Amino acid sequence: MRSATQHALAAVKREIDTVTQMDTDSVRNLFGVVDALAESKLLASALVERGASPESKRTLVERVFGSQLGGAATRVLATVAAQKWESAAELIHVTQEAAIRALAQATGNHDQLGNELDAFLDTVLSNGDLELSLGTRLQTADTKVELVNRLFGQRLSGDTIRILNSLFTHSGGRRTRRLVSWAREAIADQANRQVAVITVAKPMSDTQLARLRAGLAARFGREVAVNQLIDSAVIGGMRIEFGDVVIDDTAAARLHDLRLQLA
Repeated sequence: MRSATQHALAAVKREIDTVTQMDTDSVRNLFGVVDALAESKLLASALVERGASPESKRTLVERVFGSQLGGAATRVLATVAAQKWESAAELIHVTQEAAIRALAQATGNHDQLGNELDAFLDTVLSNGDLELSLGTRLQTADTKVELVNRLFGQRLSGDTIRILNSLFTHSGGRRTRRLVSWAREAIADQANRQVAVITVAKPMSDTQLARLRAGLAARFGREVAVNQLIDSAVIGGMRIEFGDVVIDDTAAARLHDLRLQLA
């Protein structure tokens, strides 16, 4: 990621850090802003216009959205708009991330949102037909959103459904696993944590998960959230993906290494 984008994202995150529980209803409105920006190329283009000053962009945000959003969401969106982005698509992507982060920050439900996204992803990845239905480009975004609401609307919280609806409406061409994992990582990072993806043959107990989190936190120097994926092909052991670090201690990997040694 280019340094200018990193600097811009840091400014957005600092603004989101000021969001409180009192701002919950306001920041939920940011998901509607993502829809509005996607529907209006003229507006999105105006907010990434290189010749426009940050002040003029803030003024435009306040004029178009101020009365609808409320104070906190307007501040977050104005901060997003004031930064330099490469394209309207990047602006929409960052606004969607800001909405997800601000919702987690305001509600304080980082764990619940993360766990429910994990459960959703686990269910999808264990059902080939469902994964295909949500991943194919032959289905419209509206059809995918309707499917998510029909299957998960009574099983997940309203805020998790709100996030999923936004993800599948504005996927940016990303597949389900990458899409949901990205949202999961944004939520974990907002809680000053990082996500470790653990692939195991069967669900780990709460005690095992707690021990694993403690071990990973000690190794990497920060609290770690765990995204647990179940894959019967693992047989035994586990595979850990943590950023660029991959630790594959599955029985399948050990068997592969043994075959290489004997070859």
